[in-house]
Amino acid sequence: MHWWLAEPMRMIQTNLREIDTDFTVDEYVEKLKAYSANVVLFNVGGIEANYDTDLPFQYRNPYQKPHFVETLFERLHQEGIRVIGRFDFSKINTVIGDRHPDWLYVSPKGEHVNYNGQYHTCVNSAYQQEYSRKIVTEAIRRLHLDGVFFNMIGYKTRDYSGNYYGICQCENCKRRFKEMYGHDLPLVEDPDDPVFRLYDKFRTETSRELFMHIRDTVKQLDPEIAICTYSPFGTDIYRRESNTGFDRPLPEWDYSGTENVRAVLNTWNDKVVSNAAVHFIDFPFRFSAVNPELTKLRLVQDMVNLGWMDFYVIGTLSNQDDRTVLPDVRKLFAYHKDHMDYFRGGKSVADICVILPKDSNIDGSQNEMKGVVRMLSENHFLFDMAYNLVLDDPALGDKLARYKLVVLPDVRSVREAASVLDAYVQKGGKLLLTGASGTMSEKATEPEKPYLRATGVSGIRHVWPKSRGCYFRIQQSDKKDLSGFDDLDIIYLVSMFLDCQIDQTAKGYLRHIPDVMFGPPEKCYYTKMGDAYGLVRNHYGDGDCVWIPWGIGRQYEKLSNHSHSRLLKAVVTDLLGLQTSVETDASPLVEVSLYQQEANHRFVLNLVNHSGQLGTAFHDCLPIYDVSFRIYIPMALSKAKSLTSGRNLSLVKEKQGGYLVKVPRLDLFDQIVLA
Repeated sequence: MHWWLAEPMRMIQTNLREIDTDFTVDEYVEKLKAYSANVVLFNVGGIEANYDTDLPFQYRNPYQKPHFVETLFERLHQEGIRVIGRFDFSKINTVIGDRHPDWLYVSPKGEHVNYNGQYHTCVNSAYQQEYSRKIVTEAIRRLHLDGVFFNMIGYKTRDYSGNYYGICQCENCKRRFKEMYGHDLPLVEDPDDPVFRLYDKFRTETSRELFMHIRDTVKQLDPEIAICTYSPFGTDIYRRESNTGFDRPLPEWDYSGTENVRAVLNTWNDKVVSNAAVHFIDFPFRFSAVNPELTKLRLVQDMVNLGWMDFYVIGTLSNQDDRTVLPDVRKLFAYHKDHMDYFRGGKSVADICVILPKDSNIDGSQNEMKGVVRMLSENHFLFDMAYNLVLDDPALGDKLARYKLVVLPDVRSVREAASVLDAYVQKGGKLLLTGASGTMSEKATEPEKPYLRATGVSGIRHVWPKSRGCYFRIQQSDKKDLSGFDDLDIIYLVSMFLDCQIDQTAKGYLRHIPDVMFGPPEKCYYTKMGDAYGLVRNHYGDGDCVWIPWGIGRQYEKLSNHSHSRLLKAVVTDLLGLQTSVETDASPLVEVSLYQQEANHRFVLNLVNHSGQLGTAFHDCLPIYDVSFRIYIPMALSKAKSLTSGRNLSLVKEKQGGYLVKVPRLDLFDQIVLA
């Protein structure tokens, strides 16, 4: 087995600045050992070579000490710490770039991008196409790397300040695009321009082609060298980040670690995921750290979801200006090391699979996903996540078969998977669609028609645009099938809504109320409802499908209104009849997951406490006391044990077949071993 597949690792990335050369080998190694790290991600080459390169086209760090990196890596290997070398070919020092202008990006204005003495290079230049492989080859042979990581792959049209420069117009790009598609390069990124759509395909194909060439070069040198980057294609270790953006909409996505780890592990069987908890706030503020409690939450989510532990700092572990969280990082890494037996060979046990709209953010598809995920988590449903790339997997049917329910939150294009999803429902599966899921071909820009037969919808009568003053009325007839609405008759709507033509086999719920007057108060009333339904349920074969043809998730992500959460819960439990594997009286702020270690004949129940978040702030979480869990798993249990406290917990077998576990106190997290 390849080393990166053997077990989740503990990686530290020290993203060194060129002046970070004042540490000793002993100091660096002892710091890593103090953090229980067994992998380090270290700057090697590209923008600057930190080793003794002999290549004339690679700029050497002027502060570099001779043979230092070679000696350091040898010592790390002696200590059992693996080394992944970091390379960045997106930029090159002006000293070299001035001699090779044909390697550089060219803006539509005919200009190069010079950012702090570094030129942007082009994917199609000889530098990235040929010389990058020579650099990687030299470094591997000289430094005996265990892995290689590539930063900022692909076409870069913005600098670190966010300035946009446009589509590269260098001669290499012009030639290749003309050869491949017979057109001149577009000058503007316009999705409605068919030539730009070809260029978008060109960017994807040429970036992937280059990366695969580099991968082949590495694997020919040594197949045991792991390939790592921020892309799933051609990688062994898919690097993700839980990071903060200064200009990003708030609040922070508090399930970032969970999403990044679960989605990778459930989309690909041949990859591991290393999700970095990024220490600094953003590019302009690299010396200031994010809130310590946020870093701890991100690392805990990495760990309990069976990803690599991954902590990323600018500089070294010895020269951080904000050291607040460092003792906690050491403790969490040590906990992972001390309990390693509970992370090997684990497999998620979930009732639901959520397909994420990774390659689409049309009308807020990512916000739709986030809202749906939060509602599922806050209602304590057990769910996995997979990117919508899984829809192209030939084994998709087998992957879906292990779940009781599949959820598509505004996954607009299901591509060729429509028949597989229909077959899943027909065989007894349950399917929940939200938004415009399954209504568009890959090239469409607007909903076209339902591509899934399981929906019981034959067509789209009208597309209502996003508007204010719209609602859905919950009628008494609806409440016969939907629980939790004794004191609630209305749900507000601020999203696109599809008026569906439903089949005779289907049943509609929630009547649409369009364009209610909202001012002045004397005029705020409505007198009639439309004939469109806000929810469609259909029995298909042996299974069931529910379609909520509007953005219930994005509504919840915006304001977290109780009406939307109640509706989603009622759909899952009442209309789709999901029998959950875990029931609990825990606060909605407790994130719950479960995995099985079949070889060890045990399950591990993971609990993460989100109570420390208040708006944009992250504080110490509040202890949560006396929480009960009913577990329904096909295995006889005799004990329950808390890994964080080391204590045995109350475990009672109930008459109805489940097991009752009581957790007296939950702090930031706990892992309950059931055996």
